[in-house]
Amino acid sequence: MRRRLKLSRISLQITSRLVWFSSHQVVRLFCLFLIAISLVLPQSLFLQTVSNPAIPARLSLQPTKTFPGDVLRADLKVAKGVETVNLFLGSQRIAFQRQVGLDHWLGLVGIDLETKPGGYSLKGTVVFEGGQIVELEQVFQVLPKAFPVQRIQVEEKYVTLDPKAEKRVEEESRKLKAIWQTFTPQKLWQGRFLSPVASQLTSGFGRRRIVNNQPRSPHSGVDLKATTGTPIKAGNAGNVVLAEDLYFSGNTVVLDHGLGLYTFYAHCSSMAVSPGDTVTRGQVIGEVGATGRVTGPHLHWACRLNEARVNPLELTKVWMAEAPPANKLTRSR
Repeated sequence: MRRRLKLSRISLQITSRLVWFSSHQVVRLFCLFLIAISLVLPQSLFLQTVSNPAIPARLSLQPTKTFPGDVLRADLKVAKGVETVNLFLGSQRIAFQRQVGLDHWLGLVGIDLETKPGGYSLKGTVVFEGGQIVELEQVFQVLPKAFPVQRIQVEEKYVTLDPKAEKRVEEESRKLKAIWQTFTPQKLWQGRFLSPVASQLTSGFGRRRIVNNQPRSPHSGVDLKATTGTPIKAGNAGNVVLAEDLYFSGNTVVLDHGLGLYTFYAHCSSMAVSPGDTVTRGQVIGEVGATGRVTGPHLHWACRLNEARVNPLELTKVWMAEAPPANKLTRSR
C-alpha cells in the first residue's frame, strides 16, 4: 500500500513538471515567433495598431452652461487645410466659416426657446485636404430655466381676429417663415452685437403670457423701453430682407447677418432702410414707435438662428468677439 502511494506521488510530480515545461515552452516559442515576424514585416504595420496619433481638429463650445434661448459659439481649431465642415445639431446643419488664418473656423448654434432640458451633441465630420475624414462630437447639457408667467385680462376684441385680419396674419407668417428658412452662406457680421437702443429692459425673453385664461406663444424677443423717435441702430452688419408694416409688429425691419442669423426690429415709427440695402454695425435703420398691436412706444428686438428662437441679448456678450481660443494645434503639412 505504501509503495502504491509513493508511486502515485512520483507520477503526479512528473506530470506537473511536464505541464509546467510544456506551457513555458509554448510561451517562449510564441515570443520568438513575434520577434521573427517583427524583423520581416514593415515597422509601420505595428505602429498603426498601437499608436494613437493626435486628431488634427478640436471642437469647443462657449458658454459652458446652456439654457433654452441661448446662442453657443462653436470654435473649430484645425492643424491643416479643410475642404468641408459637416457638423449637425440633430438634423440641423451648423454652418462654419473660416476666420482670419487657416486654423480657425467659427459657427453659431441656436438653442430654441422651447428646447427641453437634457443632453445634446454637436457632431459630424471634417474633411481635410487630401481626403482625410475626421469624426468629431461635442456633448453638452441644456439646463432647465423657469421663465416668468404673466396673466392678463383684456377685451375680447384685442385677442380675437376678424377673418380679414386673420388672413393677413397667416400671409405674413408664411413670409417670415420663408425668410428664416433662407440661408446666406457668408458671415456678414463682425464681433459682438450692439444693443439697438440704450435703454432698460421692460419685458424679457421667454416670458409666458396667459390672456383671458388662454396660453399665448412665449415672448420670443426682448422689449426695450424708449420714447417715440429714438434712433434704432443695426445690431451688426447685414442685408435688409424686410422693411414693411406687419399686423402685429407694425413697421418692421429684418436684417440677414449670414450663416442663418437674423435680427428683427418691430413697432418702428419710421424705417430708414429698404429691402436690398446693406447696413453696417450701428447704422440707424429706423426710429422707435408704437405701430402694430402695442399699447405704448418701445422696441421689440428678436433673433432667429437657423430658425431657432434665441435671446438677442446673447449676441452682445463677450464670447461673440472675434478672437479665437488661445490654444492652438500643431500645424500639419
